[in-house]
Amino acid sequence: MVSPVTLTRRRLSWAWAVLGAAAFFFPSPTFSADSPDRLASGEIVSFCEDVPGTSQKRGEVKGVIDAPPEIVWQVITDVNNYKDFMPRTLKSMAVRPERLKGILEKKPVTPKEVEALLDPAPPDPASYRVPARKYLIYLYSLLDFPWPISNRWYIIKILQDETLCARHIYKSNWSLEIGNLRENCGEWLLEPFGNNKTKVTYRLLTDPGGHLPNFLTQKGTAMTMPQIISSIRKRAGILYPR
Repeated sequence: MVSPVTLTRRRLSWAWAVLGAAAFFFPSPTFSADSPDRLASGEIVSFCEDVPGTSQKRGEVKGVIDAPPEIVWQVITDVNNYKDFMPRTLKSMAVRPERLKGILEKKPVTPKEVEALLDPAPPDPASYRVPARKYLIYLYSLLDFPWPISNRWYIIKILQDETLCARHIYKSNWSLEIGNLRENCGEWLLEPFGNNKTKVTYRLLTDPGGHLPNFLTQKGTAMTMPQIISSIRKRAGILYPR
């Protein structure tokens, strides 16, 4: 029979192991103020904060991509391939609006259940595009979360806005339709920055839900947001080598 002292030591060891894993997966972010000079130098500027009175986190990150806004827009709207370059994304695919209706009616709980309701081959998101206008697409994503947190899945409604494309400005915002998290909404803003460069602003309001400790949500959000800018840089560099 294991003594109470031994049990206590084991529990403490397990707790420290979990905290160590959290520090590995979610290192402390750098919080800094927006500055054109800092962005021009290549710095990724971010912040993340609690939303008072809720379990939600609000974050914003900015960075400059060494490619024109039109190239970066191609990356942002290439939702079927997010799994190939976006951090923590295991699966990503556009969802037909008619499929979404059935999914909302059946209310699936697990990734396996929702994926059984999707098309075997996702539609091409470009087929929904209306140049120089606003248009809607729907996106299913499955995100990889480190143990002991279960993976998160969701379907979001995305409004793509190309109405200011003549000024090389592109916008995108999204809201949660269904998933195993409480909240996921945000926006992209692409603006010209110097010669053939793009200032990218990414904003997010999130609540993963579940029994996730507040500090893990905070650190996870703060870490992932700069990674997204880095991933966009790499992907845009493939399309627009300098």
